Amino acid sequence: MRKTLILVATAALLTGTAITGSAVARDRSDRTELTSSQITDQASARAAQMKADLRLTAEQEKNWPAFETAVADVWKKQAEQQIAWRNAHAKQQGSVDLIDEMRKDADEQIDRSNTRNKLADAAQPLYSSLGDPQKRSLAEAFFRRDRDRRSY
Repeated sequence: MRKTLILVATAALLTGTAITGSAVARDRSDRTELTSSQITDQASARAAQMKADLRLTAEQEKNWPAFETAVADVWKKQAEQQIAWRNAHAKQQGSVDLIDEMRKDADEQIDRSNTRNKLADAAQPLYSSLGDPQKRSLAEAFFRRDRDRRSY
């Protein structure tokens, strides 16, 4: 019963997204879309800002490069996925294959999960060396990044 309810809710969500997608596209048509390099540049700037906000000690600085590389890779991948999604939906005509969309969404969720695990592995040494105020600052920077990314 629970699986059926989840399946029906997912189908309704995807159907609603397909129906309202063109309205959202019209609302965003007046916005300039960012290129992959612009999004990557923003990510690099965000990482530099994060580092400055953390005010790392010399000992903590040693853990920064691995984290910076991992987070830049994640953000670059997110930018590429966002652009691919945007391009695919711009070309989309006609009805949406609900089952195909569900499978694509599931694959994307698996990929995002694996990517976040890799980022967590890379971030662990840095995060362990941070004090509580620095940890809060890092968390705030990540949440701010997620909000900003949704506006692409």
